[in-house]
Amino acid sequence: MEESGNTINFIGFSCDFPTNPGENTFIKTKNWYITRMQKLRIFPHIPLKVPRHKILKRLGYQRRENEISQRMMSEVDTWITYAADHIHLKATACIGDIQIDHQNKTVALKQSDTVFESARFTRFLGKADQLLIMGITGGQAVADEIKQLQKDKRMTGAVIVDAAASEIVDEGFDWLMALFNKELVRERKMLKLKRFSAGYGDFDIRFQADVYQILKMETLGVAITETCILIPEKSVTAFCGISKVTGE
Repeated sequence: MEESGNTINFIGFSCDFPTNPGENTFIKTKNWYITRMQKLRIFPHIPLKVPRHKILKRLGYQRRENEISQRMMSEVDTWITYAADHIHLKATACIGDIQIDHQNKTVALKQSDTVFESARFTRFLGKADQLLIMGITGGQAVADEIKQLQKDKRMTGAVIVDAAASEIVDEGFDWLMALFNKELVRERKMLKLKRFSAGYGDFDIRFQADVYQILKMETLGVAITETCILIPEKSVTAFCGISKVTGE
């Protein structure tokens, strides 16, 4: 990917970004999406936050922390640190206008032919008129470490590293949302605090292919399988609704 001025080149073709940053456009060419929504934003390095209490909760240790020996808790903390040392958080994100049809249970990305079909997703978005679309990855190294630990039958380490990586990736989403929310406040808009992902409820996992292309996740070193699973492990996409702030 190369960028110069208002032009960005993807996979052998290019398009001009609008000079007006508020102009949103979607173009689909040869099954590739070029997303021009205040520019697709790439975050090559997201600060790492290690939420120890959430990791312990995921592992089922939080309530039993007083019952667990100091030696065992020290081992858990060692594996958590090990996980963090092998994670490199990267992300892409963009904002697009949407049209919600609550009767037909669809969410359409305006100026594109992408339509998400899901009753639960439409309920989740409520009266939102824009969508924050995010994709994040913990990188290849941590995925490789989990597989190697499993292969070596070091299951305690594998389980803890897996749990830690999941929670650290979630914290990466929180960081992205906080960043966008600060910017949206200036426009008198508000970001919904909860997230929604493909594969949840009746939101078919096949829609992840559309999201993958919109976000150009290959720029993060992420691939997608025929069954719409992101590779490496700990690569995730998510949506947040955006609404206008009404009143004083």
